Amino acid sequence: MEAGEARHRARKAVDRMRLEAILGTMALDLFMAAGEDLDRWLAYSRRNEDYEVKQRRYVHPDASRQIAVQAAAFLTAAGYADSKAGSYKRSEIGGHGFRARLRATSKLIALFNARGVGRADIGVREGAELVVLKGPPARRGGPKPLVGYDDNPTTHGMREGLRAWAAVANAHNIQPAERLSGPSERSLEDADDGAGAIIARERARLYRVFNNGSWTAGGRFYGGWWMTMPSVQRARITIDGEPVVELDFKSLHPRLAYHLAGQPLAPDDDPYDLGGRFAAVDRSVLKVAFNQLLAVGPEARIRKPAHTALPRGMAYRDLLEALERKHQPIQSWLRRARALELQHLDSQIAAGVLGYFTHSLKRPVLPIHDSFVVAARDEYKLGESMFLAYRAVTADLSGVSAWPEIKGWTPGAGIEEKVLRAVQRVW
Repeated sequence: MEAGEARHRARKAVDRMRLEAILGTMALDLFMAAGEDLDRWLAYSRRNEDYEVKQRRYVHPDASRQIAVQAAAFLTAAGYADSKAGSYKRSEIGGHGFRARLRATSKLIALFNARGVGRADIGVREGAELVVLKGPPARRGGPKPLVGYDDNPTTHGMREGLRAWAAVANAHNIQPAERLSGPSERSLEDADDGAGAIIARERARLYRVFNNGSWTAGGRFYGGWWMTMPSVQRARITIDGEPVVELDFKSLHPRLAYHLAGQPLAPDDDPYDLGGRFAAVDRSVLKVAFNQLLAVGPEARIRKPAHTALPRGMAYRDLLEALERKHQPIQSWLRRARALELQHLDSQIAAGVLGYFTHSLKRPVLPIHDSFVVAARDEYKLGESMFLAYRAVTADLSGVSAWPEIKGWTPGAGIEEKVLRAVQRVW
């Protein structure tokens, strides 16, 4: 890089060290991303605000806007990366855009290969922040800005819990199946919070994301390479050579909303079954529509997602109105922008499951928000811990006792009494 510059004087030693660190880090990120997907673009910030003192916990300690821009310009000019400029387009409902980004070229991959460096040789910087706080977007459709914060015993505890979980998970041989084509069912749900992270299948790593500048909004776990897989591919993961099982809370968010409203659903109630002329609507479409009703505020207009198929003569508005009619008992949750409240509850439940497996069993468990993957031998323990975590989180939030429904798993006799005793003892 320096050989191609027209400088009158050499850089100061400290400036050269910082540039070398950031140039190397960006090259490593690009190489790792290319190992997963040759077409993967990685964003970087050209905004001064993202390098301010209050944001330092989220960036490399040697990073600055000037250094990042210099490194990106060199990688592009030297043929090690393709680049795209950032953009923003305004529209009647707000706007959308993306940050400047880079993608590795074959020249960069060849550089690493020629020196015998593979993905397994590259680790994650130990100082990378695992507890992320984001604010609301400045404009509709815009990115959620990172928010600085002061640490306290709670944030320290979350961070240590994530490290303890990673230590247990990485002590076992967790292997993905070969890559399969097909989108993840989580791609729409995690379009912002979980996007942009480097996913390395050579090691297990998680981080948590909170939203709206609040520790009670969101808090879900992200970063696991298994999270973006189609479920058919997750089923082919092995742990220490053993097949896995995945247990999933059934209709967790609507059931939580009904439980908190004091009207828990019966085990055979399906909140996504509208019957009648809506019986032909794909269940995935109904779930997306319900989640939209949870996410938007009173004045927001809900748009039909792209590529959503409906029966002839049915408008998306009809579907939304039918869902609202069916769910009058939880009307206070719909069109009130309260989805992040439910995400916070499911993140607390997930934290309970991860804590039980990490500290009590010392066995690996892979979370996917409201479902979990474990080795087949741990299936019953997983079901028990999901029951325990759900009851522990909801115990003080409703005066009505209710239990979760878990797909494909039936609790044994006496589990309710066992869980209640455990909740009273632990919580």
